[in-house]
Amino acid sequence: MTRWVLTNRYFGNYIRRYREGKGIPLKTKIVALATLWIAISYSAFFVVNQWWMVQFVLFIIAAAVTIHLLKLPTYKSSQ
Repeated sequence: MTRWVLTNRYFGNYIRRYREGKGIPLKTKIVALATLWIAISYSAFFVVNQWWMVQFVLFIIAAAVTIHLLKLPTYKSSQ
């Protein structure tokens, strides 16, 4: 399974660079963070809108993932 993921033509390079500590491209960071916050916000306000503790946990998770992604090095291709 690991070999299949690492050799996948769509996301294999991203995963290999991440595992090697080379980081991820800036565009990927932006798309990931935008998708993360849209999904978390939608879930918090429209799916679990009556459970404030679940909303709080969702936003803590989103903040932690955001910090993790921002701390990663930004990969710059040598083109």
